[in-house]
Amino acid sequence: MSEHVKEIQLNPVKSTIMLGIPIIILYFLNSLYSIIDIYWIDGLGTSAIICMGYISNFIYVFDNMGDGIGRSTTILISNAFGANEIEKTEQYAEHSLLLILVLSVIIPIIGIPLIKPICLMAGIPEYTNMIFAYIAPCLGFIMIIMINNFFSAILGSEGDTTRATLIVVAGNILNIVLDPILIFNFKMGMMGAAIATIMGSIFSVILFIYLYSIKKDTLVKIHLKGFKLDIKVLKEIIVLAIPIILTGFILTIIGTIITYSLHIYASPIAAFTYIIILNIETTVFTPIQGILKSLSIVTGHLAGAKRFREIKRTVRKILSLGLAMAILIALTLALFHNPIISIFSTEYVVMNEVRNMLIFIIIYIITFPIIMGCSYVFFGLEKSSYTFMFLIFNLILLIVSMTVFTHILGLSSLGIYLSIILSNVTEAIAMIFVLKRFLNSKIDTYEIKKEANTI
Repeated sequence: MSEHVKEIQLNPVKSTIMLGIPIIILYFLNSLYSIIDIYWIDGLGTSAIICMGYISNFIYVFDNMGDGIGRSTTILISNAFGANEIEKTEQYAEHSLLLILVLSVIIPIIGIPLIKPICLMAGIPEYTNMIFAYIAPCLGFIMIIMINNFFSAILGSEGDTTRATLIVVAGNILNIVLDPILIFNFKMGMMGAAIATIMGSIFSVILFIYLYSIKKDTLVKIHLKGFKLDIKVLKEIIVLAIPIILTGFILTIIGTIITYSLHIYASPIAAFTYIIILNIETTVFTPIQGILKSLSIVTGHLAGAKRFREIKRTVRKILSLGLAMAILIALTLALFHNPIISIFSTEYVVMNEVRNMLIFIIIYIITFPIIMGCSYVFFGLEKSSYTFMFLIFNLILLIVSMTVFTHILGLSSLGIYLSIILSNVTEAIAMIFVLKRFLNSKIDTYEIKKEANTI
């Protein structure tokens, strides 16, 4: 057993934070790349920025399939480490890679022909060509992007988030360098941004292959030679991955509904401002999200060892830390929103729209660590279906409240912001309640078993 795995078992709170630091760096650089991407794409016009709001939702659907398999594999491997079943970690990794390869063939065949019809059905025909120019190449090379996520997830499951981050960061740096060259120098526009993303992922995959096939110093081994299909292992991965994938799909629907509603019921400026705010939030959330994501790895290890009381203690401390960080971020945004937004636009209408949505953004920021933290804990407990059900609840509440506030009460953008806050606050309260009940029931069950074994 590696030092990383031992440290997780001995010091789960410290491990969550330490594992989170490389993830924070990765998320920050990913977010920085998104901001830089928007900065360069802004040179193509406001329409290109609005397109990116829709594109990010489209890409997230397909990318989330690979990410869902990667996350489910991370959780299952973490549980196997906690139970000290090292051979099972290799089985999970090999079967996960098989699923990735199968999906990477199916996705482009189904996805590329659907891009234009979806744009027409969504009522955004004017953006169809720009959206297709970005998404089609990404789907064509989805195998590279998904395998990149897969290797990163496997390294993370054994507690080696540092090397996973360094490799992904190397690809992102290449991506950032190539962006302006391909977009403007080669006059490739949106397609240039897509190709830059693909080439960055290819570079990361090459580094991962070197690590696993040549250097061979990882704890989890992947043996393609002599691979034996185990339907039971495959089923475990799929059963856990499906709710994660569907969760990503629902998040995409929510994001699309909000962007589209702001575009139709408020104004294109409101949609434009919302997209900018989302990218800023993604960047400032990186410290919180990095630590919370590592919480799923630690939870998985502790759940495998049946240490549910330790999970409860760790979750309480990490969520408290995340909430404190969120409040600090909210206060910073409240005080310095003008200079932050001016990086992207100095237009009065944009600044005014930011001020209109500011109070709702702050409340959303505070609910973020609760919703995200509980989601990652449920993932670690192999209860991804819980997160999916909560998100369905959020979606239903969002649609109902948005209908009431915009159609019946005529509150336009204000009604949309109110709907977002109502659905998020309700979801956060419900998730905390259910997680607490679930952990308490597990603690009671295993303490009774321990008492019975000592008699």
